[in-house]
Order: sequence, then C-alpha cells, then structure tokens
Amino acid sequence: MPMSKSFDADSHAQFAALSGDFNPMHMDVVAARRTQAGAPVVHGMHTLLWLLDSVAARQRGLPKLVGLKARFLKMVYVGERVDAEIMQSSASALRARALVDGIEVVSLSLEFVPSSRPALPLLSVPALGPGSAATPTPSSPLDLSIEQMAGRSGTLRFSASRAAVVRLFPSAAEYLGTSRIAALACTSCLVGMVVPGLHSLFGGLELSMDEGSEASDVLGYAVTSVDQRYRLVRLAVRGGGLAGSLDSASRLPPVKQAEMAAVAPHMAGNECRGALALVVGGSRGIGELTAKLVAAGGGHVIVTYRHGQTDAEAVAREIEAWGGNCGTAAYDARQDAAPQLARLAQAPTHVYYFATPTIFGRKSGLCDARRLDEFNAFYVTGFLGLVEACRKLRPAGVSAFYPSTVYVESRPAEMTEYAMAKAAGEILCADMHKYLRGVRVIARRLPRLPTDQTNSLLPTGTADALEVMAPIVRDMHATPSSGGPS
Repeated sequence: MPMSKSFDADSHAQFAALSGDFNPMHMDVVAARRTQAGAPVVHGMHTLLWLLDSVAARQRGLPKLVGLKARFLKMVYVGERVDAEIMQSSASALRARALVDGIEVVSLSLEFVPSSRPALPLLSVPALGPGSAATPTPSSPLDLSIEQMAGRSGTLRFSASRAAVVRLFPSAAEYLGTSRIAALACTSCLVGMVVPGLHSLFGGLELSMDEGSEASDVLGYAVTSVDQRYRLVRLAVRGGGLAGSLDSASRLPPVKQAEMAAVAPHMAGNECRGALALVVGGSRGIGELTAKLVAAGGGHVIVTYRHGQTDAEAVAREIEAWGGNCGTAAYDARQDAAPQLARLAQAPTHVYYFATPTIFGRKSGLCDARRLDEFNAFYVTGFLGLVEACRKLRPAGVSAFYPSTVYVESRPAEMTEYAMAKAAGEILCADMHKYLRGVRVIARRLPRLPTDQTNSLLPTGTADALEVMAPIVRDMHATPSSGGPS
C-alpha cells in the first residue's frame, strides 16, 4: 500500500460523511478563512485513520493492540499530499507519524503491552440497539460558551456504516475491527459538532481497547475538565471497543469589528468627501473597519472580496443603512488587476490594501521559500500591480495605503517570511512614491490588531483598531504632500 496520499476534495467529503463531522472549518471556505487556519483543513482524525491504515497494511501481523495515543500537531490543508513514516516497531510498541513536506503533522503510538500507568476511569455506556435513543448528530455544530461545556455528557451514535469503514480504511478495519474504526471516526464528530463544537480544535487522544463496549454502536462521552483560561476541554469516552480520553480546545470566535454607530464619531462627516475608495480585503477584519471609517467620513467605498461575497455584502448593507455609500466587487490580488478594475464604473481615487494569505502556517526551516513567494505575491507584486492599474485608469493621481507591520523589527521565528515580504513592500512603497508620477503612498507599520488570524486560544495584547486606523484614514484623505511615504 502506498505510504502517501493526496487528501483531495472527494476523499475529504467522504470522511465528513463517514464521521458526521461537517464543522465549517473543514467544509466551508468562507467560514474557514475566519479561523486561524485561513482555509479548509483536513479532519485530524482522517489523517490519523489513514496513517493507521497505512501502518496496518505495511506491517501485516501486528500484535494485538492494547492502547493507542495520537497527537494532532499541525493542520493539513485540503489538497495537500501527506506521507506516512514508521519510526519504530517492536514487539511492545510501534511509533509512526504523518508528514507534509517533511513536517510532522500527526504522531501515532500503538502499544501492544499493557502500560504500568493507572487505568483511565470507564464510562458506563448502554449497549444501544438500532431503535434505541441516542443524542442525534447535530445538523450544524453546537455553538457553546466555554462555561456551557463543563459537565456535559451524553451518547452519540456512529455515523459510519461498516461498508464505508471497510471501503475507506480496509487494513485498519481488518486489524482493529469496524466498530473501533467507526468509534474513532465518531470522536471527530464529537469534538467538531458537539463539544467543544463550532470553534473546536482536536488536540489528541489516549485510548485503550475495551472489550466491554465493542458491540455498541454509540460513543458515550463526558466532559471531565475545562480550563477556562486556556480554553482546554478534556473528555472521557467509551464505545465501539474503545475507552479513554480526548484532548481538545475551544477557539475564540471570529473577531467582530466595530459597528457604524461606534465608528462614526471617529471621523468628521466631510473628511473623505469626493473620494472613491477601493478597500481590497474589506469584507472583514481591519479592511472592514477601514471601509466604515471612509464611509463615516463621507467617502464612497467599494469593498472587495475573493471568497466572502456574503460578508462583503453585509458590510455594504450596514454602511448603507447608516447613510453611507458602499458597493462590492470581486477581486483576487494574485490575478491581473487591470481586467478586474475594468468592471468598476469609476476609477478609484484611493486604494487601501488589506489582501493577505494565511499568515500563520506550517513551515520547514527558518525561511521557507514557498511561503516567502506566496507572501511576495500578495504584499509586493500584488500591491504594485493594483496601484499601477489604478494609475492608468486615473492619471490625475491616486493615493494608496500599504499596511506594513511592527514585526519587521521584532518577530517570532515563524513570521520570518511574512516580515521579509512586508519589508520588501516598504521599499517598494518608497520607490513607487518617488518614481511613479501621480502616485501617493502611505506605508505604516501597524501594531498587532484584533483580526481573525491574530485571534488565538490565549489572551494576547492588541491595540485599539479604531484608534490606530482613524488617523491613517484622515491622513490618506488630507491634501497630498511631497516627499517619500510616511
């Protein structure tokens, strides 16, 4: 059996149906972009079950399994190729891992000898028949507060049929039995759809083989601990021949930007009058806030989106309901700007550029060339192409805002490529301002601001976005001055 797999859209959809886990972080490109992932990711349990299936196919005649441990270390994006590697194999244990581009994303430990650790307490799970009652799988993930998760318990029926289990994971099903594979798939549904639910992250599991629940087709669960500070949730589970614990976390929900009523006092009603501002990436985050500031200042705004048309239209409706002027337009910063701008009724007088790829991602080594290329495509060539296209449409002049970052000077190791591209963008801005007639560029190093991508499990300090952006918008619409970019 091949020890590699491309997790394409078809296999991704098949696992969602098998597990019953349709969390939008996995299935909805618009919702996923509002998480730290930035794009749909493969279910961690899908990667784990494929890894287990690969190991069972390669290592025929494995000893009887006593315990299983796994950790989900990095996210795998839909469409990526994953490799399996057996690191150690003996009569007592086996260690394996899944990798993407040489980076470990899932670790797996199989134990064939009983551990000396104290046994985990078992839940009492009734052997439910086909007609018995169990918690229905939610049609959409539950949106629970961290307080509501404490003490929750119940039973969840397996979504997987035996035929589907054998079809997707034949070697693992032969080794452990279809009930145990169905139970493992059900843990994905439990975490992603029930508790923590909507904003969940699956961290890992530690399970023992449990002959007493092998005949059941449900997974019993109980939340055993909730760490409110770090938003960590541990569950005890039993069913389908497995018993043990799951580690998960509850992500903070997407950041909501200030509404027009709160934004309006930060701008005088005529500061942006006569302007047609194109806000690239204005359907959410700081782009959304900037669009509201310009509208509050009397300017006409066009909010662009790549995937989030619904979000962009919601921003436009809010601005229009307040009394401002706002339209929407599709725009992809990685494509040629000119034909996309040709669809606009008028040429922009001002451009605010908030296009961005996923900032926090998997990387190999200190500087990953592919990540650097992706950042440069957005922050250097993408910005230049847009401003040059606007300049051709409006030779009288255009003003552009480039959001750089304080991380150019001080940054964690995982942001090397991001900071390098932003620094290159600063140099580009200075030369555009100097050498492109009719172009005025303001580049500012922004502090950490509350956005979907900076939203994390841990409380982190962020600046007040309105206090940061209002003076920038005001400067953008003041009388242009000579000299280099700010």
